[in-house]
Amino acid sequence: MSRPFYYLLHPRPAYVIGSGKFGERINFMAASWVSPISEEPERVLVAIDKESYTYQLIKETGEFTVNVLPSRLINTIYCTGSASGRELDKVSRCGLTPERGRKVSAPVLKEAVGFLECKVHTWVDSGDTELAIGDVLNWEADSSLFGRYGWDLAKVDIPLHVWGRVFATTGRIVVARK
Repeated sequence: MSRPFYYLLHPRPAYVIGSGKFGERINFMAASWVSPISEEPERVLVAIDKESYTYQLIKETGEFTVNVLPSRLINTIYCTGSASGRELDKVSRCGLTPERGRKVSAPVLKEAVGFLECKVHTWVDSGDTELAIGDVLNWEADSSLFGRYGWDLAKVDIPLHVWGRVFATTGRIVVARK
């Protein structure tokens, strides 16, 4: 195949990672390489490119957020992943409304339908990326959109990243037979 191996694992939910310290230097970055890895303790991992501004800020502060935006904000998500925060202010360019996290100083997005607040537990080198394994200190979701099985996809459409500028959307739930 001519495409990278990881395309076999896409589409994946598209998130926006918040980094830095609210009121000081902050940045937001689109990411789909995010996964829960433990329930006890509650932990999540995010693969971060070692050259990125987000990587630099998370290394400096030891904190990050994972923000879930609805599909109607796909252009906003793409905007956060299409340029470096070292070169421009993504908050202004992408029309974001950052807020201070409740348990971390990293920013969360007012536009988010849910978010995780994380403190880095450890880093794992993985080549051109490093995995930030974070302890989830707090998580919040819009209760009108979140139900028994997680997101109520009849009410909220979560974007899936296919590749580049291409996204898919959720839209229906299919339950497997027993």
